[in-house]
Formats: sequence, structure tokens, C-alpha cells
Amino acid sequence: MVESQALDSLGWGLFIVLVGVGWYIGSVYEMDTGSYIALGVGLILIGINVIKAKQNIKINKFAIFFAIVILAIGTTGILGYALDLFLTIIIVIGLFVIEEALAKILKNKNH
Repeated sequence: MVESQALDSLGWGLFIVLVGVGWYIGSVYEMDTGSYIALGVGLILIGINVIKAKQNIKINKFAIFFAIVILAIGTTGILGYALDLFLTIIIVIGLFVIEEALAKILKNKNH
């Protein structure tokens, strides 16, 4: 439990630094850094949960869900496109439903 909390604290620290640096760069260079911050947040969330999974610590599925949405929005924003937040969330929910169903099917097949 302590290790999980330490990883969560690491994630929060990285998030705060990322937002601060992003805002600073945005104000100094007069540019919109929102997409870059979103991409960074998504990578932080994915990274923390990958570390947790490798150490057999329970991962947070909501954080993974949020990370996928934020990664998609940040990446497309950097590429000059805009994703509709609501539609992106609907698609990601559908992907999670499919993943859960496939996991159950494969689990039943192996037993």
C-alpha cells in the first residue's frame, strides 16, 4: 500500500511540475500549451499504472480511461485537429466494454 501511495504522489508531483512548466512556457512564448500538457498528463497516468502493474499493484482503471481520453485529445491537438470530448469518451467507454468482455471470454476459454 505504501508503494502505491508513493507512486501516486510521484504522479501528482510530475503533474504539478508539468502544469507549471507548461503555463510558464505558454506565457513566455505566447503559445497554447494545453495540448502538450494534456499529452503529458496522459503519459504520466499511463506510466504510473504500468509501473504498478509490473509490481503487481492494483491499477486504477478510471485513471487508464482518463489517460486514453487525454492522450487522444492532446495528440490530436498537437497535430492540429480537434476531437469532440463527448464522442471521444463514448468511444473509449465502448473500448473498455469490449476489453472486459474479451477478458471474460478468454478467461472462460482457459478454464
